[in-house]
Amino acid sequence: MKNIFTKLALNFFLAGLFSSSVFAAGNEVDISGHWTGVVELANGQELPFGITLNQNGTEVSGFMDGIGGPDVTIMDPRLEDNILYYSSLRPINGEDVPFEYIAVVSGGYMNITIIRVGATGPNSVLSTMTQRQ
Repeated sequence: MKNIFTKLALNFFLAGLFSSSVFAAGNEVDISGHWTGVVELANGQELPFGITLNQNGTEVSGFMDGIGGPDVTIMDPRLEDNILYYSSLRPINGEDVPFEYIAVVSGGYMNITIIRVGATGPNSVLSTMTQRQ
């Protein structure tokens, strides 16, 4: 049993070392472009999700499609290796509602976790798998 744990620990260490060395070597992920997907709400309703990103090195800007309203500018974007963190204020029922996003990029896909700040309940944390168009 001890050998299994030793092998697992070594594999995790080597995987972490490899991924760190890949990004440290300057192989920055490219997130520029338009990404689309679908967000499924707790009641089964599906909403389209789209985000357009512009990247210059580690500097990122962009906007999300409005989903029945105006487009939403992303705020405070921060790109770390293959993870993009950003926030937004989305107009819902006449109020600006804050959201936080964590987007993990892998090839032509971006898995985005969407967190409605201060909310609890079935739609407070959602996710979407987007694909670059």
